[in-house]
Amino acid sequence: MSLITRYINKEVLISAFAVSMVLLLIISSSRFAHYLSRAVTGELDAEAVLAIIVNLLPAYLSTLLPLGGFLGVLLTLGKLSVDNELTVLFANGISQKQLVQIILVPLSILAFLVATLSLWLAPEASRNVEEILYTQSHTSEFDSVVAGRFQGKIERQVIYAQSMSDDRQQLKNVFVFNRPIAGEAPVLIKATSARQIFDEAYKTRYLLLKDGSRTQGQPGELDYTITSFEELAVRLFTEELEVNITRGFTLPTLMLMGSSNADHRAQLYWRISLPLMTLILSFVAISLGQVNPRKGRFARLLPAILVYLVYLSALTSLRDDMTRSVANADIKIWLLHLSVFTLGLFLLFGRQWFRQLSKGGSTSASA
Repeated sequence: MSLITRYINKEVLISAFAVSMVLLLIISSSRFAHYLSRAVTGELDAEAVLAIIVNLLPAYLSTLLPLGGFLGVLLTLGKLSVDNELTVLFANGISQKQLVQIILVPLSILAFLVATLSLWLAPEASRNVEEILYTQSHTSEFDSVVAGRFQGKIERQVIYAQSMSDDRQQLKNVFVFNRPIAGEAPVLIKATSARQIFDEAYKTRYLLLKDGSRTQGQPGELDYTITSFEELAVRLFTEELEVNITRGFTLPTLMLMGSSNADHRAQLYWRISLPLMTLILSFVAISLGQVNPRKGRFARLLPAILVYLVYLSALTSLRDDMTRSVANADIKIWLLHLSVFTLGLFLLFGRQWFRQLSKGGSTSASA
């Protein structure tokens, strides 16, 4: 019995982690491409992209492992069914209940891992991502300059440099567009070179331009002021970095407990639901994974995935309802878990229960 248990546990865990890693690779590659495109345009530093992707992994894994465990059970039992190994196990006295107990061992390990990720690691990593994005959005325009591209926002400041020194300290052939406060004409500045300086007195960064011209005037009008200069300091737009991230998915789980905030309660229920989903889906997977050997191991894969998608979609919708303070959304989440759990039990033991009821009814009629 222990040999069989180890064999099935090993197959389930290998399949679950293999599926999860493939899905993780697909999703992380997509997000990496997204953030990499933002790095190319100067919105993010190249180093920040890697840090963001690494910190996103716990959140991705916490949502992918339940699906990985679900498919792992389906694939493992499908293989055992097609190879007639499951038939041999049942013929040698292993009951449906014992099979469930065997499968629950690796699924409990996965559920514990999902709980660790969703309740602890994922919120901390998500907060790190938000801090990185916040910090990147508040860097000065100079910090985000990419040679050969216009950088910045047209409503405040745009910088263009034809080239940049290897140490990123010196810009060559610089173009700066500044839109001053309301009522003043825009300013266009051209210079042969520029570098960044920091004013200790005012705690402000400036762009020190050399050998250029400054043109100020309203577009479409002929009244312009043109000034040549040897050196000119232009203030770089930046803000004080004060990270104030209070969104629910970035907060530690202990802070969410007892909170009356709708978003916080929704996030708490979501984090608890992920490990619960891992265990509840195992009952559905065990039932649907036992297929007719003639139909192949993937015979019930499509309906199983549909059950998973309906479950996940309903759970996500109820989480959003909780965020919007919809009445009784929290109760509906527990009813959803109970309904899927009941479905799994019915698929597993429904026939056995009906047989027992039929036998009981027949015995009563005979008496």
